[in-house]
Amino acid sequence: MRVRPDLTVRQQRYLGEAYWVVKEPVGLNYFRFHEEEFAILQMLDGQISLEEIKEQFEQEFAPQKITYQDLQQFIGMLHRSGLVISESAGQGRQLRKRRDEKKRKELLGKMSNIFAIRFRGIDPERFLNWTYPMVKWMFHPAVVFFCLALAVSALLLVIIQFDIFRSRLPTFHEFFGRGNWFYLAITMGVVKVLHELGHGLSCKHFGGECHEIGVMILVFTPCLYCNVSDSWMLPSKYRRAMIGAAGMYVEMILASIATFLWWFSDPTTLINQLSLSVMFICSVSTLVFNGNPLLRFDGYYILMDLAEIPNLRQKSTEVLKRFMVHLCLGLEQPENPFLPESNRFLFGLYTVAAVVYRWVVVFSIVWFLNMVLEPYGLKVLGQLLAAVGFFGLVVQPLYRLGKFFYTPGRMHKVKRLNLITSIAVVGAVLGLVIFLPLPYSINCAFQIAPRDAAPVYVDVRGQVESIHVENGAVVQAGDSLLTLRNHDLELAVIDLQGELTVARERLRGLERRSHVDDTAGMQIQQAREIEATIEKQLREKEEELSRLNIVAPVDGIVLPVETKQLPNEEGRLPQWSGSPLDPKNLNATYQPGELICRVGDPQSLEAELVVDQADIDLLDQAMARQAQPIAVLQFDAFPGRTLTSRVVDVARDEIRAMSPTLSSRAGGDVSTQQDRGTGQLRPLSTSYQARVPLDDQEDLRGLLTIGQHGSAKVYTRWQSLGQRLYRFVARTFHFDM
Repeated sequence: MRVRPDLTVRQQRYLGEAYWVVKEPVGLNYFRFHEEEFAILQMLDGQISLEEIKEQFEQEFAPQKITYQDLQQFIGMLHRSGLVISESAGQGRQLRKRRDEKKRKELLGKMSNIFAIRFRGIDPERFLNWTYPMVKWMFHPAVVFFCLALAVSALLLVIIQFDIFRSRLPTFHEFFGRGNWFYLAITMGVVKVLHELGHGLSCKHFGGECHEIGVMILVFTPCLYCNVSDSWMLPSKYRRAMIGAAGMYVEMILASIATFLWWFSDPTTLINQLSLSVMFICSVSTLVFNGNPLLRFDGYYILMDLAEIPNLRQKSTEVLKRFMVHLCLGLEQPENPFLPESNRFLFGLYTVAAVVYRWVVVFSIVWFLNMVLEPYGLKVLGQLLAAVGFFGLVVQPLYRLGKFFYTPGRMHKVKRLNLITSIAVVGAVLGLVIFLPLPYSINCAFQIAPRDAAPVYVDVRGQVESIHVENGAVVQAGDSLLTLRNHDLELAVIDLQGELTVARERLRGLERRSHVDDTAGMQIQQAREIEATIEKQLREKEEELSRLNIVAPVDGIVLPVETKQLPNEEGRLPQWSGSPLDPKNLNATYQPGELICRVGDPQSLEAELVVDQADIDLLDQAMARQAQPIAVLQFDAFPGRTLTSRVVDVARDEIRAMSPTLSSRAGGDVSTQQDRGTGQLRPLSTSYQARVPLDDQEDLRGLLTIGQHGSAKVYTRWQSLGQRLYRFVARTFHFDM
């Protein structure tokens, strides 16, 4: 074995100890060695034997000793890492096997993390050399200080004007609606390209090199990544940390400028929308991903450099692994001189926190994708992505665990007492998780409506001819509220009246001729049937015509209904706006099924809950067992204040018309679709209405108004975590329950 002649070497110090950083220039791989390891690497000249290496090592680093087995393992590691060259035959097969193994691991890594997939790129050194002179001023201390001051100013603007800031923000589904997807994707792509160029240019600024820039699919959006591993060759940990923070520095500048542009621009302009997208992407990516040291992004490498702990994640994982193996299996393990001797509890805690945070991030991304895709009927796509995303969280650890136990001879070294105790503890925990019942509730959206108020719908399509009342008027049963006109229906009545007159004249003529003409007598029965048919059609049309006069079904007060109308699926604007009883809607066309108003008592209110069909069985069981299960209401208009009542009734018929304010398209919590026949919104998933009276609510009396909405929790029977997991899987994959 002999060391490769093209390796680049730099000496650095970590926690007061000397280390050697070796750069392998072909694969752009970097290795960090202790003095003793680097000395062995230098001894490999192709001629030296193991005996000579052992002798020189023990002479140079006395009183340390090294075994032939340790030497063979270390040299084998150097060979697998591509740092030494072997002159023996059969190296081609070994190199090919090593390459195939590397490709297999890369593919497995991509499958285990579909939210951030990297592809090999190109060498951008010439581009960076051309670009750097034009932007090097950005790394001047005065410019950095100015940009930090700009960021602080933007942050103070948001904090001081937070109420106004929050009121100007769009709803979730407005911001992540289909119309904004393109702008979000373009914004994310541009921001991430500038982020990665910030890493590459800062690496040039501090004396490093960048030999790889490639395409990365980040949350299904194409962008760039920049490999600045060459920064590990720099001796200053602060410079390495600044290179790691350069991407966030660029995003901080972009977010600060975008904040002021968004604040002072017209909300209806494209620049306002793009500025908000930049603010969101830069802030979320920095707080959740890049700036967080629990994920292997910028924050992790900054912490690793400043704390002077190389391979922090691997060492922390190994510390926790060795502790669990000793505790649970009782296995004796050889000392690892490269692991930290102090603060091992903190290292283990870091690994636990990193694993938990990764689960949280993946769950958040999956939830986000489901929220965005569900209103468009693409929830199954979100579920598929969730299954692939959880592959890396579940399958990979199980594979490593199986590989650990598969090692020949390892199970014979396991101490039975430790193993039995561990199995008992794990079994007890799983038993509690699977069988211990805990309070369970279903979540649903609700809207305030008048209790026992009679809804007034349009039965027959027509144009508004006259409006006889206004919202808030006192009416009696039978009073006219609204008169519509349908010219086609009126013409049909006139035509049928004419046809009926002709049919009657023909019948009378046949009856007169029947005394002298037998043929006429035979046609009388047919003529009577024709007359009866026309009379029936005329009565039906006249009855439809009478329904154009919409009347109050009961005594009470005319109560307004939801006034917000949405464009239909083809993007056409609605044919009326505001309240159906507004004078401005004269001559507007109302479709069958449209709600005109309600007639009832405005002081008697109830919450109308929208219960998904997947939860209706739990609510039915609770109604049968508890008679009236408890419901806790949280109003969007009163954050932090709740109202407790009981569910008194659950409708048997599914909801066919949904209030636009509850629709996810308008920022609500219910995914809806538009009925092509009536134009009305209806729940995407079959849903049912549950009624919760709001009587005896003195603390909110006078504050509740018709149309207010929020979210409700209805407490059903207790369920264990195992039952909840089974229910979730059954709902996700549509198993019979």
